[in-house]
Amino acid sequence: MIAPRRPDESMTLLTTMMERPLDAGYQEAADRRAAAGLPRATSTRTVLVVVLMILAGFLFAVAAQSLRPKPTAAAAVKKELVTRIEALQKHGTEQEAKVASLGKQVREFEALALQQSGGPDLTTTIKDLEVQAGAVPLTGPGLTLTLDDAASTQADGNAGNRPSSGFEEGRVTSGDLQIIVNGLWGAGAEAISINGHRLSSTAAIRFAGQAIIVDFRPLSRPYVITALGDSQGMQQLFEPSFAGLYLSQLTEEYKIRSIMAGSDSLTVPGDSAARLEVAQPVGPPVVSTAPSTSSTPSLQKRTTTPASPSSATPTRQETSS
Repeated sequence: MIAPRRPDESMTLLTTMMERPLDAGYQEAADRRAAAGLPRATSTRTVLVVVLMILAGFLFAVAAQSLRPKPTAAAAVKKELVTRIEALQKHGTEQEAKVASLGKQVREFEALALQQSGGPDLTTTIKDLEVQAGAVPLTGPGLTLTLDDAASTQADGNAGNRPSSGFEEGRVTSGDLQIIVNGLWGAGAEAISINGHRLSSTAAIRFAGQAIIVDFRPLSRPYVITALGDSQGMQQLFEPSFAGLYLSQLTEEYKIRSIMAGSDSLTVPGDSAARLEVAQPVGPPVVSTAPSTSSTPSLQKRTTTPASPSSATPTRQETSS
């Protein structure tokens, strides 16, 4: 009669591990100790293993602690400086928002005063000049062009003749932004901003160290250029122009990433740096006959230099500052 097969007969390795977990040599030594009337394992050996494990863990902890960089005086000063810079940047942003709000109130009071003095035409003229100078935000159709550094800043850049001014080949430079912005002006852009900073006739795109700045405000990547105007017409004129070919070279040779998209509703903010510099009387001063009273003539605002789409933000040679 054939004995029935065990259900686990095909799992010999697992069965052996479960039934005889000790190695054959250890098992033989344990059997000898048991035959001699001794315990199969001494308690001192178990205690010794525990002590060695605790000692090894302590040594690992000490080694990890010693490898950690110790804080130095320079690190503490750097941390304090970074904290102060972040606090000042936050304060500056809050003050800019406050200035913009107060400027809006001032323009409303000026418009009210002009209306009360019988000068509605001056209100329209002032609004037109503010639009030309970039002092007020604008909304309309246009293009957004997003530029970003290459995925690897070690991208091959042997071809071409692109001045980097110390930047790595795969990084966007201030000169790149200058050429592209001028190309958008030439393609018919009516208003342009970079990362929310309005470009006007007095705005400058420069670099300081390894940072790109617009009107002394640092920009962070990616760089989003917003241009208001006829999106299709601008794109058709921009792509075959020098700026469009230059952008293609940045993408092909230096692996700089760029995305251009049209939109029916874009907004560019006003230039917060625009200030009233010069004002002149509209007409001859009115002299009152009363000895103790005087009449103040209406004033027509004139900004420093009205922005021109074809000349704003001229290309400038990069110089470190």
